[in-house]
Amino acid sequence: MEDEDTMEKVLEYLEPFGPDLKNGLSNHAPMACEALVTMGKEENIFPWLKRYGNQFLEKKKPRSKIYSGDWKDFLGVPGTYPEWEIFFNAELEEGPWQKKITEWAVKLAPGICADATHGVIRTGHAVRSLARKESKLRKRELASGLAVWASSYLELPTSFDSLLGLQPEDAIQKVDFVPEESKNFSGTIVSSLQGLGDYENFSPVIGYLNVSDEPEEIISGLSEVFSRVVLNNVKDNLSAIVFIHSVTSVSALRSILPFLNEHEKKSVLRYSWQSGAALFSAFGKKVNLALPERLENESREEMIHKAIEHGDEHAIKFTEVCLKEYEFNPSPAYYAAACLARKFLEPLS
Repeated sequence: MEDEDTMEKVLEYLEPFGPDLKNGLSNHAPMACEALVTMGKEENIFPWLKRYGNQFLEKKKPRSKIYSGDWKDFLGVPGTYPEWEIFFNAELEEGPWQKKITEWAVKLAPGICADATHGVIRTGHAVRSLARKESKLRKRELASGLAVWASSYLELPTSFDSLLGLQPEDAIQKVDFVPEESKNFSGTIVSSLQGLGDYENFSPVIGYLNVSDEPEEIISGLSEVFSRVVLNNVKDNLSAIVFIHSVTSVSALRSILPFLNEHEKKSVLRYSWQSGAALFSAFGKKVNLALPERLENESREEMIHKAIEHGDEHAIKFTEVCLKEYEFNPSPAYYAAACLARKFLEPLS
């Protein structure tokens, strides 16, 4: 059971800092801390923050203002995080946060790959935290998650001409890899996702997935398939980070989907699948997703302990997600993927 004061203290401590780090990467602290709370490791949070926090950057000041009538003009505009954070804080003051997550998850769903999926992931962590306890600080963190999503908003090439209705394990087999000569990687995951706009084979991918099953089952199917992608495609630090997000982003929907109606759930699931498939298309090497002959055999507590000791924010978040997904769908792929990814992620000094 969460110590009610722990997350409040964390969010108060993190309040001055923005969504980016000095090294140019995303600030994962709110997400990793919420994951530690979920795993019952509150005592490790502030020692971990001391190791991680030397990269924090203070929030920038807004240069303009977003109004309810012109918000679309600011979607995906670089540098607008401060404006969006103010906008969403005002939105959350106007009505129940549950209604706001319903409204904005649907509006932002086509850009679910925003900031390499960090927007939806941070939003999912914030919603789960709010579901435990409603507070001003937790609502502000939800505003921050939505601000990351909106300010980095990015739509992928989309065509609904091929509604194949396949299960995740079959849908992933239909995704083509971007040829090496057509790849657009310029140092960030987002650059490769943006490059998919020039790859005509990708647009039908969104229609490959069957979304008629129960949403919880679809999430389980997708999270397992993308965990198998991790097992068969992670070879270095970059590929570990890339493919971890295909699992953690779809798992984040477990916190968000309960606030949507059936039609909205299907739409959001399609875009989440599209986002994971985009990472696979842009960075994948192997389409064979069989489980390795030898699997790591760590207990739940061993996995948590090693993730915290390792210290990388992705290792902590991915471990929590794999443990959660295993509870819904006890596939050995989850534990094995968490163990493998940790080996290739760079330990926090």
